[in-house]
Amino acid sequence: MDFKIIHDQIEANIVVMGEFEDHKQVSELIELLSLQDMQNFNITFLGANVIPKIVVEKLFSFQEREKCSIFVLKRYLYSYLQNIGIKCKYIEKNFTLKRLTENSSHIKKILNKEEVYSFLNELNITYGYDYTEYQIDSIMRRINITMIKEGIVSFSLFREQVLNNEIFFNNLFLDFSINTTEFFRDPKVFALIKTKILPYLNSYNHIKIWCAGCSNGKEVYSLAIMLKEAGILSKTQIYATDINPYVIEEAKNGMYSSITLDKDISNYRNAGGEKNFIEYFDINNSYIKVKEELKKNILFFQHSLLSNGTLNEFNLILCRNVFIYFNESLQEKMLKNYYNSLDNNGFLVLGKSEGILRNNGGKYFCKYDGILKVYKKK
Repeated sequence: MDFKIIHDQIEANIVVMGEFEDHKQVSELIELLSLQDMQNFNITFLGANVIPKIVVEKLFSFQEREKCSIFVLKRYLYSYLQNIGIKCKYIEKNFTLKRLTENSSHIKKILNKEEVYSFLNELNITYGYDYTEYQIDSIMRRINITMIKEGIVSFSLFREQVLNNEIFFNNLFLDFSINTTEFFRDPKVFALIKTKILPYLNSYNHIKIWCAGCSNGKEVYSLAIMLKEAGILSKTQIYATDINPYVIEEAKNGMYSSITLDKDISNYRNAGGEKNFIEYFDINNSYIKVKEELKKNILFFQHSLLSNGTLNEFNLILCRNVFIYFNESLQEKMLKNYYNSLDNNGFLVLGKSEGILRNNGGKYFCKYDGILKVYKKK
């Protein structure tokens, strides 16, 4: 969908169509919003899954003064705004498809693995995303979730819609993407990185770190905080990647709900944090915002672990709680990619339920800390 802003001055309505693609479009909306300061207005987002930080902050200031009502078409944007405390209304699209399914002669049935594998192959051919080596049970659960959200009871009908309608595929893609994370998740892992790995990396003139499957950025910013406290953030470049382009934009915004702040502070302390956790954030009524100084050495971008291959030569790679969604064959491919992406003394950190025993990872890595799932390149 092409980006467009429609402004109805008589009714005080603003409609934003499409995703934001450049700074000019952001500036255009900010300028228009600035003109609304003396009146109440409605704003509707019909295409965006994530909106830039400056727009979020502007909308929040209007809502604090009860100046605007926000309407959202995309589920992802609706969840994002609600999570950081911005009230908005979700637009239910009345798909003719839903009425068709209610009167359909198709019988609801349990998904069959063979037809799901066939569907995944068609997705790869049509859209270029390969899910054929993901854990099939996880994939089937997420297909069921998307079907429920769309109100479709027939898999054959759902399959047809996804393969022929990019909007349906986009919703399925978002449900396939796993974005569960928190600041300093598994504090003992961060404590080990702080006390053992960072002092070793400090011997390098320049440090390169890759956070693969970075989700909404909480792990990346946790790492940046530790690097800053170790005095080596300035000589470190962090690459933060995820297959989901919308969660990457969310990570760039660096805005998170303050509801989990007590847990965040506890994790930070248990990881060996030396200062006051909230010093690294600007605190608002309902959300916290990462300070810009932490972002300077982070490069966020979309990247597929399956199709985009290796990156650079890194000193440290974190890929935590991603392998659990892959079968063992795909895990081995990823381990080989990470092996080729690390320098000769590089470290790999996996999730607490992951390892290198069942995926031939022993060919590429040896244990550094088997309990915390930290490995070193052979």
